[in-house]
Amino acid sequence: MNKSIKILLGIFAILIAVYFLFFRSGEKVSTEKIDAKLFVADSSKIDKIEIVKTTETLVFEKSGNQWKITKPIQYAADTTAVNAMLKDLKNFMLESVASENPAKFSGYLDSVNNATIATYQEGKLLGTFILGKSQANDNSYIKNPNENRILLASKLTAANFTKTLKDYRDKFIVSMNTMGVNKIVFKSTDSNNVDFTAQKDSVNIWRIDGDSVSSSVMEGFLNMFNKFNTEDFKDTVMTTFPAPTYTVSFTGPAVQTVVNLYKENSEPPSFICQVSGVNQLFKFYASMASQIMKKKTDFVPAPPKK
Repeated sequence: MNKSIKILLGIFAILIAVYFLFFRSGEKVSTEKIDAKLFVADSSKIDKIEIVKTTETLVFEKSGNQWKITKPIQYAADTTAVNAMLKDLKNFMLESVASENPAKFSGYLDSVNNATIATYQEGKLLGTFILGKSQANDNSYIKNPNENRILLASKLTAANFTKTLKDYRDKFIVSMNTMGVNKIVFKSTDSNNVDFTAQKDSVNIWRIDGDSVSSSVMEGFLNMFNKFNTEDFKDTVMTTFPAPTYTVSFTGPAVQTVVNLYKENSEPPSFICQVSGVNQLFKFYASMASQIMKKKTDFVPAPPKK
């Protein structure tokens, strides 16, 4: 095959690719000049974000320096999740027109989340857009409700705006000064029938029934409570409680904290968590709950069988 034929075949291949990309699909890439920004936001001045989905509406509002979820519940918002949205709302840019054919819009919009994002700055509506599918990396398709076209936006991660409610909530439960804990009581009403106490002696060695506990083992357990976070939330109001399935009581000069777990009849297995001094109820699943529901042998290995 001579050089001229190779060149002609190469050109032919390129023409076929162009045909399928632009003509067979029925879409043409627009070269129309568009504004770089849908709106100009200052993340430090944004004070409200509203996300309207098919199934729910989420509203975030800034009070002082704190962000809160105000709809559908009233709760502290997760700072990291809110900051990710603020960063995108400030930085996202419009790159191109992806489609002006309404028959093709469904290929760009997210029918599952179908989220409309409204941004408020200093108490006034700054701008609104319908969030579509992710294109690649931090690129996403969006639609201005007032225009009949799909735009490609960069520096806009769709997943930052389509989390579930629980993933926007602050999962912090309580923080204990675990260095000040000198006694821990473990009890259960399940078949394990746990009932033992770990206590520091006069030289700060943890002991259970006279047996010493490895400092690394006890520190590993206590570290979980330096900043105790939940997996999920239980928003149902409970006025009476049965005997807890498992209880851990922490005591020290400035520490009096009780953690109760109540097993739910659910699949997958889960536990309601109640912490003294905290009104909100929380939820843990089996693997996380097992890190709290310790047995004596988790701290002091059973003697080898003879």
